[in-house]
This record gives sequence, C-alpha cells and structure tokens, in this order.
Amino acid sequence: MIHVDTNLLIASVDPSHKHAGLWRPLIASGDAFAASAVAWTEFRSYPISYDQLRALDRLILGGILPFERAQADLAGEMFQKTNARRKNRLDSMIAATAILAEAELATVKEADFKSFIPFGLKLHRL
Repeated sequence: MIHVDTNLLIASVDPSHKHAGLWRPLIASGDAFAASAVAWTEFRSYPISYDQLRALDRLILGGILPFERAQADLAGEMFQKTNARRKNRLDSMIAATAILAEAELATVKEADFKSFIPFGLKLHRL
C-alpha cells in the first residue's frame, strides 16, 4: 500500500501540475493507493470538479484512512521528539497515519518527512 501526500493528490487531478507525471510510474508499480484524512482535507481545500473527484476515487482504492486516537498519539509524540515547527504538524499527522497503516508514503517533499523515519515511516521512492 502506498499513501499519497497532498501534493500528489493535487497532481492527480491537474495534468498541468508540475508533478502530474509522477503518477504514471506510481500506477505502473501495481500497488494500491490510499491517503490519510489529513492529506485528503488539505487536498479538498483546492477547487476540484465532480469529474476530477470521481477519477481520483478510481485511483485511491485503499480509501481515506481516518485520523483517530492512535494516529493522534503517534503524531504528537513525533512532533514533540523531533522538535518540529508548527508548519510540520500536519506532516506529523500524515506520517503517523502511514506508519500505523504500515504503508509507504509517496511525497515530493521528502525533506519534510525525513525526521519521522526513525519512528517507522517508510518513504516511497519516486
């Protein structure tokens, strides 16, 4: 299972996005895709059409994983122990969801997530 970060969700519905081309090798990998509810919330703050949303639904067959107590506990611990900045709070939440789902995280912003690797985060190489 591969969890996709917000930037890749946006790229999936916008063929002009600078990272849209990354989806071809992701799809070719044959893995299933999912996203955290946190990444999905960030994604849904962008304007998208009904047709774009339906197309993405066909890609994200692993679903949108909830952010619940276990994810919140892990995200808070990682945020504290990495001395993360406020802007990284959402990243810690996305990382916690991927870790607990035992999924790799695909992102174009690997530097934002590297500090979570010691906690079990696996980054998917793009």
